[in-house]
Amino acid sequence: MNENNEKKINWKPYIIAGIISLLFGLGIFFLFRFAFKFAYFDSTAFAALILVSSAGLIWISREGFFDFASYGFRQFGNALFSKKPNEYNDFATYKNYKQETRINRSKYYLSMLIVGGLFLIVTIILFIIYKL
Repeated sequence: MNENNEKKINWKPYIIAGIISLLFGLGIFFLFRFAFKFAYFDSTAFAALILVSSAGLIWISREGFFDFASYGFRQFGNALFSKKPNEYNDFATYKNYKQETRINRSKYYLSMLIVGGLFLIVTIILFIIYKL
C-alpha cells in the first residue's frame, strides 16, 4: 500500500498478455501468408499457435484477468435462477476469494507452453530447411 491507501497495480500480467497476443497475431498472419506454399509449415505452426495461445489464455485467466466476467455471469445466473442469497456482496469480495483459491493451484499450462515451443522450433527448422 502506498501513501494514498491505493492498491498498487501489477502490470506484469498485462504486459505478458499483450506480448502473447502480439505473437499470436503474428503467427496467424504468417500462417495464412505461407500456408498454401508448403504444407509442413502450416501444420506444425498451427499446432504451436494453438498450444501456446491456449497456455497464454489459461495463464491470463489464472492471473485474474477474467474475474470481472465470471463475477458478472455468476451474479446474472444467481439473479435469474437461484433463490438463495448471493455469497459475495461486491466484486472486491469475489476477487479476494478468487485470489485466495489461486494460490494453491498448479501451473498445468506450462506443459502446453513447452510442447508449443517445441512445435515452434520444429516449424522454424523446417522453414530453414525448405529455404536451403
